[in-house]
Amino acid sequence: MAKFKVKKTFKDIHTNEIYKPNTEIEMTVKRAEEVEKNLDDSFLVRVDTPDKKEK
Repeated sequence: MAKFKVKKTFKDIHTNEIYKPNTEIEMTVKRAEEVEKNLDDSFLVRVDTPDKKEK
C-alpha cells in the first residue's frame, strides 16, 4: 500500500467513499493508476517514497 494526498474531491467507484482535498489515503499503486486513468492525474499525489520492489 502507498500513501496519497487527495488534491480534488472524488468518489471511489469501488468503495463509494468520497475523498476530500488535503486528506491522506492509502491505496495500492495499481488502484491509484486506475484512478488516474478514469479521472486524470490531478486528483492524487503520492506522499511516500516508492520502494524499489514496487516497480
